[in-house]
Amino acid sequence: MPTLDRFHFKLLSGLTLLTTFLMGAIDAYTFIEQDGSFASAQTGNLVVLSIKIFSGQFSETSYHIFSFIGYAIGAFIGEVMVDQLKGHRLYSIKRPLQLKVLVLAGIAIFQPILPHGMTIFFLGLLAGYALSVYRKFSSTTVNNGIMTGNTKNMMNKLYLYVFKKDEAAKQSLTHFIIVLIVFTAGAGVSTLWIHLHPSFVMWFCFILMLSALIIVEIFMAQHRKAEN
Repeated sequence: MPTLDRFHFKLLSGLTLLTTFLMGAIDAYTFIEQDGSFASAQTGNLVVLSIKIFSGQFSETSYHIFSFIGYAIGAFIGEVMVDQLKGHRLYSIKRPLQLKVLVLAGIAIFQPILPHGMTIFFLGLLAGYALSVYRKFSSTTVNNGIMTGNTKNMMNKLYLYVFKKDEAAKQSLTHFIIVLIVFTAGAGVSTLWIHLHPSFVMWFCFILMLSALIIVEIFMAQHRKAEN
């Protein structure tokens, strides 16, 4: 694998794992603070939405609707960005990350005055966007925000490894286990921050992704220097 491809491969894997942690943190935050809604787990979000509609709780459905619309728009934006940056290895890492940092900065700064509906909309947008952009962990395609598919795929790889002695399946099995643990850890850390103060969660997420952007910038600068 050429040097640039290896560099891109490692950065994308690291950002996918970091985004998985972030999605766990955000889903815990929205569930606790945004009326039981989810930013990335849209299956759960739609189930709760349907329950409230058919229970006649129409006034309590807005957060779930905003989350779904934001998620759909974010996924679309993510696909557009992936397609536009195809072939631009370095910028395909940096540009999507910059947008994530910008959205999180806006939410963190304006959360005292931002209506809850707008907050869940932008967090849903961020989740859909991240799912489209960051979906490769090493050689395995993963879902960084919805663990249902990851769990099914994990057990599929377990079967292939146990009964078919597939070594490639063993590697993917390990990757899915790591993703599930990281997502759960993100939700747990977010819950701890919420107990201190709910606003800390968004600042924590912003600082986390800003740190990732700074590290990516440093790595890219070192790589360009080495290439020259």
